[in-house]
Amino acid sequence: MLGKNLPLSAFIDATAGTPIGAIHVDTIALSAVCMLGILGYTSMVSRNLAVEGPGNKNQAILEGVYNFIDDLAKGQIGPHYKTFFPLIAAIFIFVLMGNFVGVAPWKVFELLPSWPHIEGGKEAFEVASPTTDFNVTLALATIAWFTYLGSGFWKHGISFAKTLFFSPMAPIEILDMIIRPSTLALRLMVVITADELMRAAILLIFPFFIPAGIMGFELFIGIVQAFVFALLTSIYIGLTVSEHH
Repeated sequence: MLGKNLPLSAFIDATAGTPIGAIHVDTIALSAVCMLGILGYTSMVSRNLAVEGPGNKNQAILEGVYNFIDDLAKGQIGPHYKTFFPLIAAIFIFVLMGNFVGVAPWKVFELLPSWPHIEGGKEAFEVASPTTDFNVTLALATIAWFTYLGSGFWKHGISFAKTLFFSPMAPIEILDMIIRPSTLALRLMVVITADELMRAAILLIFPFFIPAGIMGFELFIGIVQAFVFALLTSIYIGLTVSEHH
């Protein structure tokens, strides 16, 4: 599971000499790969956009993704969806790419002597989906949480705070605020991690043909989980900007 390998395992307090934190370098590196891949692909497609006609295959793919996210955000958020569309799109695309980057027979390659090793050569560098690291999923859920909380104040002003903290339903509302980001983060991490572990086990037993079907299933699960994360974020924002909140 990603986040296990820590080449820079801790910052050291210069005065006390004690560890005060850790860096998941593998998570940061693979998240950067996902983001650079997204930016590189969209930059490549944007150079050859067709104003009239269907355009090329890559333009059709991006337009399909755009229309899908646009329909999703509009259906769940309503008239104000354009304000939040960039966030929903960014979450969906990053989670999708993060889920996909680990779908390959990496465990087989890790057995090769030439594969990069860390921790003094003791352990192979692990390639896995960034979304298997709870730090990533929690960060995404926290962004979503601040967004739908902020959208409530943006739409309803101080009355939103009264609903949260001073209404008869305040305890339930506060509990709901805690549960929402937690479930968003845990659901994504647990499902993708389970897929990674299943593939790793099967690759060790059947290293050639059967894993292809497993990886196809993983791609499907990756799409579903990206959709669910974006959908729930849209639903939460839609609830806070509702006229009848």
